[in-house]
Amino acid sequence: MSADGQLQAPAAGASRSRFGAAGLLLAALAVAALVVQAAVAWQQHARPAFDAGTPGQRYAVQLQNGQMFFGVLRQVGPAHVQLEDVYYVQPFTGPDGVQGNRLVSRKKNDWHGPENLMIPADKVVTMELVGTASQLATLIAQDKAQSPAQPAGPVR
Repeated sequence: MSADGQLQAPAAGASRSRFGAAGLLLAALAVAALVVQAAVAWQQHARPAFDAGTPGQRYAVQLQNGQMFFGVLRQVGPAHVQLEDVYYVQPFTGPDGVQGNRLVSRKKNDWHGPENLMIPADKVVTMELVGTASQLATLIAQDKAQSPAQPAGPVR
């Protein structure tokens, strides 16, 4: 209030500087929050999707569609799991009608002889270490001891 009882508006520069400082502080906080959020997102993208275990050991990997692969873990990335020396189980029916399963090596039996298998991490349901004394490990060792499969002939 002035000496004569009249209300006076604050000087234009005073309110502008008060709101200007608050706005500047608010903008700085927003930028800092965005930088922190970007750093967290980058770290999450750069790290593996999950801690799968030690590379060089054999794992059983179950996919969402029910497929099971048994392979030596080569690498776990942010979006994939890479296996090498991969096997899978293939059901069959014998000539006598009896059903069974056989262990199949992708490298020896698949027509393209793949060296490794890349699996999208979001398709993996479980990964379990295969025991060295397990029945599966024994079957794989027996397969490795046999001579490699002969090519089936040209694909027509």
